[in-house]
Formats: sequence, structure tokens, C-alpha cells
Amino acid sequence: MNLSRYIERFVGRFDWTTLDLVYLRKWTIIGIIIGVLSGLLVIVAYEAIRIFSSFFLSDIVRYVQPYPEDVANLSSNYSLYVLKPWLIPVILGLIGLVIGILSTKLSTAIGKNGIDEISDEFHNKKNQFSLKISFLRSFSSILAVGSGISGGIEDSLAHTGSTLGSILGRIFKLDEEEIRIAIAAGMGSTIGGILRLPFGGAIFSLELLYRRDFIIKSLYPAFLASITSYIISGIILNWPSFLYVPQEFITKTTLQSLAAYGIIAALIGIIGIGYVRTIQIFQKHFESIKIPLYFKPALGGIIIGIFAIGFPEILGTGYGWLQLATVGNYQIFPIWIMFPVIIMKIFATSVSNASRNSTGLLGPTLVIGGLVGSALITLFHSFGIFMFVDTTSATLISIFAFFTASTRTPISAIVIGIEVVGSYILLIPTVISVIISNIISGKNNYIYKNYVSDIKMQLLNAKKHDSKLKDYLVRDVMSADFYNINRNTTINDAIQIIRDLNAKSLVVTNNEDKLEGMVYFEDLSNLSTIQENKTVESIMVYDPPILRPLDPILDYFELLSKTAISEFPIVSPDDNKLVLAILSIRDINKLLNNVNDPTLPDLENSKMQNDTNKNPIHNFSVDQELSKNNKIINKLRDYWAR
Repeated sequence: MNLSRYIERFVGRFDWTTLDLVYLRKWTIIGIIIGVLSGLLVIVAYEAIRIFSSFFLSDIVRYVQPYPEDVANLSSNYSLYVLKPWLIPVILGLIGLVIGILSTKLSTAIGKNGIDEISDEFHNKKNQFSLKISFLRSFSSILAVGSGISGGIEDSLAHTGSTLGSILGRIFKLDEEEIRIAIAAGMGSTIGGILRLPFGGAIFSLELLYRRDFIIKSLYPAFLASITSYIISGIILNWPSFLYVPQEFITKTTLQSLAAYGIIAALIGIIGIGYVRTIQIFQKHFESIKIPLYFKPALGGIIIGIFAIGFPEILGTGYGWLQLATVGNYQIFPIWIMFPVIIMKIFATSVSNASRNSTGLLGPTLVIGGLVGSALITLFHSFGIFMFVDTTSATLISIFAFFTASTRTPISAIVIGIEVVGSYILLIPTVISVIISNIISGKNNYIYKNYVSDIKMQLLNAKKHDSKLKDYLVRDVMSADFYNINRNTTINDAIQIIRDLNAKSLVVTNNEDKLEGMVYFEDLSNLSTIQENKTVESIMVYDPPILRPLDPILDYFELLSKTAISEFPIVSPDDNKLVLAILSIRDINKLLNNVNDPTLPDLENSKMQNDTNKNPIHNFSVDQELSKNNKIINKLRDYWAR
């Protein structure tokens, strides 16, 4: 009897009523469904890329490339040999042409980076996830990488997984925030499945999309979906590993080795800056080339193919060469060839991404990071430096450090590190290296476009420091000049109206002039020729965020920071479907100019720069005026400011 009373008292200490069984039941079902679908997608993609690679590279070009699972069986007698190297640029050019035609005829989104598109949809809530376009992007990515174009398939598969999550969210009638969780779970489950890193894939998707707004309630769905995908794909594919790590090759961590890892991580951070800048330079260059859109992927394929004649190691994913570097097989992959391969791999990946060949950046980032680490430690060993650090450990640490320097996701890098190594033996050097590379590379070093965080941080900072804006209402700023169209207006006509009026958005109304949605110029500019004959109903943003005349002007900043949409309809206080005006960044700039307020920069230009992944928005503060004479220090402070 006394025992029962003690048990009751012990159980009573815990508030079991806080356990949300509805949440668990709902996300258990949805998470498993997302995981199963993602797992099946991974299986198809894994087998498809093997088939394409075998056909194009092995059968036609006669290039036998190493695969991670086959490296252990490769003998020292293996030698890199390509029987028909002249066919490489021909094949890659033709594959690029096919992808270019698909992008031109169906949707330009096919050639874009999948994770960039997820981020755009996740933050801007445009409701433009298309299963057909997403599957075509994944097919194009598999075809491109399988034929030898440098890149990875993870980004495109992640987009398809996110699309499935979005569709399931609508089927289960989830609210807006829950659909975002489903999108993140779909992304993480496909990445976790294809890389065989279930926890790392889940954390990476959440950290990349939510950034500092990382929410706890998204963890369970993301983990469950990713683990389910890993199990489903693992059973069918016989549990292939992303990277084989021989535990006997890893030496014990010492204070000396920690110092060596720190130096390597600092070098990795600097190289990571160069990697991201190279990607951005090629993106800008290909955007400025005046050739038909369908020929840009073909041009990229031809360029990569020409360089691959001399360096076939850059073809495809490069995972097999990473495996050779990890185990230190210098007979097959000597250091004198490793350094030029690194340079060529960065070049080929940048060209592939810039030419819109549907290839991803996630896989190549892991490969390049590992090759850099293996090359650096081998170079140090040749001079008798850091002999107490083994090649395998240095390669692995460099993968995680370079991944952090390029994606700004340190937490997921540490989790991935634990999963790849399979133990905690390199946990301390991984954490130290990730922190160092994260600091050295700077806060704005992204391979992926960050559609919201820069402008969000700037606007929230402006709200915090600007007291003058608090006195203004929406009615003091809003412009009565707006343009409305009917939902049956063709996309072609909408494009023409926007161009004629030099507008950035159009209000979509019904026959009674009541608000139905919004159409934005950036959405129209990404459509193919075929889609222009459709009506705006197929692309408009339904139920857009609204403001009212008596709302504080700071509410505009709040909406902008959450959605990254710059123009909002102002509706009547008595009828939220009756549009009175539009509030845009240009109206805000006029207000700031009138009150002589230097707190904010030109937000319109800042947003345009953010959308094209150009220079980040600089913080404006009082002490900036005092430090004009020291431009170098200011630039460094702005670049490395945390």
C-alpha cells in the first residue's frame, strides 16, 4: 500500500497532461508517409544514376570510375583510363541541350537549384510547389550527374521530397506553419536517405531553413521522416554507406592534433570563401551571356567535358575519389594530381550550377572539402609536419569544416560528423574545427541563396533602433496607385501590363472588385513560353498578407521580415476584401527621406541584391559615420561580424 502511494506521488511529479497526443498522432502518421515516399524516391534515384552512369561513362566513354562501395576491392593495379575521351564533351553538351530544352519548354525552374527553390518557397510562401516540375528537375539532375556533369542529385531530390511534404500538408489540411514543417521534413528525409545520414539530413534541413528561428516542434516530424526514409531505402539497397571509414586508421586525439586540426580548419575556412565566391562569379557570368536560354546548359556541359578530358576525376559526384582520399590510397590517387583535381572540381561544379544543369551543390561540397583536407595533410606530411595526424581523420574533419564554411550550418555538420565516423572518437576535433571554419569564413558565406535572413535581421535591427517610425501609420505612407486584374487574365497579358506600367505587382480581384490574390513580377519572370498562355489563377498568391490604414507602419516591417514579400495590399477596415491601396518599399523610402532618417538603407535595392545573391545588406549604425576614414577595418568588421 505504501509502495502504491509512493508510485502515485512519483508519477504526479510529472505533468503528463502537457503531452500533446494529437500532435504525436498526427505527425507520426504524416512523418511516416513522408519518409516512405522519400525512401522510394531515393531508391529510384540511386538505381537510376547507376544505370545512367553505367551507360554513358562505362559503356560509351569507357571510363571505369571508382564507387565508394567498390574502393575496398580496387587493387593497386587499377589505373585511370578513358578509351574515348573525345566523346565526353559531346555527351555532356547533348545532355545539357536536353535539359535546356526541358527548361525552356516546360519551366525555367527545372534548371534552378532545388534547395534554393525550397528556401524561396519556405520563406516567401508562394504556393508554387509543382510535383510535375519537381520530378522533372530530379530526372534532369539524375541524367546530368549520371552522364558525368559535375554535381550532386541531393538538392533536386530534396525539392521533390519537400513538394511531397507540401502536398501531404494540404491533403491533411495542415495550417501554414505545419505545412512549413512538412516541407522541411520532406527535404531532410530525402537528403538523409540518399546520403545515408538520417539525423544529419533532418538537422541540416531544419538549420538551413529556420536558421536562428529553429523550432523544437519540427524535430519529431523531421527525425521520424528521415529515419523512415533511411530504413526503407536501406533495406532495398542493402544499406550502402556514404563513406567507408576504417576505424583502425583513426589515431587518438591529443592536444597536438587539436592544434593541427585548428590550423587545417582555418585554411579550410579561407578556401571555403574562395569556393563560394567562385560559384557566385560564374552565376553572374552565365546570367550575362547573351545566348538562348536552352543553350546555356549545353554550353556548360561542353565546357566541363573539355576539361574532363584531362581530368576525368571531376565527372559525376566524385564520391569514389573522396573514398580513395579518405583511406589515403596514393597509388591510385597521388597528391600531385589531387590538387589540380580540387581546382578543376570547384571550376566544374561552379560552371554546372551557373549554367542551370539541374545539378546540386551539397554533394560536391562534401567531396571538395574532403579532397582539400586529404591534400593538405599529405602536403604537411611530405614536409614532416603534423605527422601525428592521420590522413583519414584530417580528411573527415575537413569535410565537416568545409561543409560549415559553405552552408553556415555548424550544428548539422557536427551531427553529420558523428554519423559518418560512426563514433564519438572525432567529436572534439570536429566541434573545434567547425567553430573555427565558421568564424573564419564569415557570416555571409553561403553556397545557397538566403532569401530572408539578411533582410530580416536588417529590418528587425531597424525596428529596434528607430523610434521615429513608431509614430507613423500605414495610411501616412500608402499609395493609392495600384493595378488590378481579373483571375482570368492570361500570364502573357499580365507580363505586358507590368512592363508597361513599370510595376512590381498586380492585385487580382473578382467581378465585384474584391481581393482574391496577388501576382508578383519575379514569379512571372521565371515562367516558360508555354505557361504564358495560361491564366494568372495558376500562379497567383492566394490570400496574401494584408494591412489596414490604421495599422502601425512597423507592422509592414514585421510582414516583410516573415515573408520577404515587399508589396502588400491595404484593405478597408470594414471589409478585408476591398483594396484601398498598396504599400511598397518605395513608399517606405519616401517616408524615410522625408524625415531625414538614415537608419535604413535603400530597402528596394537591398532586396534586389538579396534576391540575386549579391553583396549582403550592410548594417547602418551611429558609429559608422565616425569610422569613415578606416575603410579596411570597416569592411573586415562587416564581413566577420557575428
